[in-house]
Amino acid sequence: MLMASRPVAPAAEIELIKKHVLSERVEVLIPKGFEVMTEQQMDFTYAHASSRPSVVFTNNNLVSLAFSYTDNDADQDMVAVYQENFAKAYHKQYKDATWFGEGIKEVGNRKTGYLEYMKPEMGHEVYTLVFFTDVQGKLLICTFNCADRQKPEWEPLAKKIMASLKANS
Repeated sequence: MLMASRPVAPAAEIELIKKHVLSERVEVLIPKGFEVMTEQQMDFTYAHASSRPSVVFTNNNLVSLAFSYTDNDADQDMVAVYQENFAKAYHKQYKDATWFGEGIKEVGNRKTGYLEYMKPEMGHEVYTLVFFTDVQGKLLICTFNCADRQKPEWEPLAKKIMASLKANS
């Protein structure tokens, strides 16, 4: 009898664990088993990026969750402005993207902007959920990525991760 192998655990089996990132500034759920990307991996993955994230968690580069704690000033009133500017910029930059949603959600009594889309990248499609808010007066941008074939299992987890974001003041 032939058995089909399952390369990745379905989302229902993936456990999310609470982590503190960015020197305890942020608390967020991260998939169990995800490791912080090494400097070498960061150099390779973000070689052509205009800016690289502060920290990236990954499961062997197939799925990643990046945190960029920027120098940009931010507060709750500015989240809507950032959301509008990011939406314009991303729509312009990713003309071939399929958009699933964008806007502002209340996450832990804080305004959190988000953009959710699928874009072509190096011969395949990549699902991305970008979410951002202010943390201690600066802008925090979080980016969740996975291959399009993994979207069905990872999209609900990406949204749980976003919903778990907690800024420590």
